[in-house]
Amino acid sequence: MLANEQSCKFCRIDADSPSRGRKENMDLGLNGKVALVTGGSLGIGKGICLELAREGAHVALCARGEKAMAETAAEIEAIGVESLGVKADVINKTDIERVVTATLDKWGRIDILVNNAGGDASNSHFVDDPDDVWEANYAINLWPCIRFTRLAVPSMRANGGGAVINVSSVGGHSVSWPGVSDYSSAKAAMLMLTMAWAVDMGDDHIRVNCVNPALIHTPLWDELAKGFIPDMGSTVEEVFRTFTERLTVKRMGRIEEVGSVVAFLASDAKAGFITGQCWNVDGGYTRTL
Repeated sequence: MLANEQSCKFCRIDADSPSRGRKENMDLGLNGKVALVTGGSLGIGKGICLELAREGAHVALCARGEKAMAETAAEIEAIGVESLGVKADVINKTDIERVVTATLDKWGRIDILVNNAGGDASNSHFVDDPDDVWEANYAINLWPCIRFTRLAVPSMRANGGGAVINVSSVGGHSVSWPGVSDYSSAKAAMLMLTMAWAVDMGDDHIRVNCVNPALIHTPLWDELAKGFIPDMGSTVEEVFRTFTERLTVKRMGRIEEVGSVVAFLASDAKAGFITGQCWNVDGGYTRTL
């Protein structure tokens, strides 16, 4: 199994690549801003945390796994900004409130909210599944986005504006295999929330945008790939090969490539005229469906 991004030949990552551990930034005007990233300890969430930190933002993150969260927090601080890790299960309303309160207690504000937490994108759920299966998927993919935003927006309003970035999926607007109706419909709701909230919060100078990743090499995709055996290959590597052959860019995406788009969208200096938009970060996957 492919254990991490650096070992993934489908990502074409070289250990000496300038995109890994770089010191320079894009001058996005995020120095001193406070960002809260949900599900920020691993995979795409970690990539987002590190890119925001490289741009000078202080970063709060929450996750269920304390070890990975502490490691990511340490990497953030090694860049030269402050971090805060709060153990939380985002399906628990009390935990969500605790994360937001802890962030406000530490810095007194939230300028950037990244609703990244989600999960259960397996291809084994169908219309005849019972209510609890549907409810569980919405509980992890949709309700945290609503609840975190509802709690973070008052701070943004009080401080003259902010940015909300929802991490949805290309599965929210395009379905290319069966068994993901609950996941895709939850992610589709995030796309509509992005557009509706952009209208609702425009007068508060809060911009709301969305990022739709696909085929980003993460530990989650190492697990998801197993669900496509044997239909799309006999091994995880063969499944990855089948997917990447469909892309315009013939490789898996890297977590920092999603992180860079999120950091750009968080920037009032560079993306201040962008709101209510959904950005595919998918190597051309959507076009090739």
